[in-house]
Amino acid sequence: MSGSSHLCHLSGEEVRNIPFYAGSCAAWGMSKEDAVKLITSNTAKILGIADSYGTLETGKSATLFISAGDALDMKTNLITHAFIDGRQISLESHQTELYKRYKEKYEGQNMKNEVKQ
Repeated sequence: MSGSSHLCHLSGEEVRNIPFYAGSCAAWGMSKEDAVKLITSNTAKILGIADSYGTLETGKSATLFISAGDALDMKTNLITHAFIDGRQISLESHQTELYKRYKEKYEGQNMKNEVKQ
């Protein structure tokens, strides 16, 4: 099965991991630049939207994200900002809110336990 036809049959769970599939290509010898093109400009060309998306150029949609780590590496990727059509979007979700709430709760308990010892 060709790569592009395989992409048409990905489940929602698999689509979420497409950047990491590109990272696997880079890990196995593809240049990082070509791996990024797999999920940006090449995808836009396949979808027929390359005139508006896929690369950062004047006149195109500024849809992008900024990562503090390697965007193609599942372990170090840390998205800090995201933009859709030039507008910054919130990265907050129910999961991030819960993480913050319980992180603070358990960090507070650990501090109390350290003081007792």
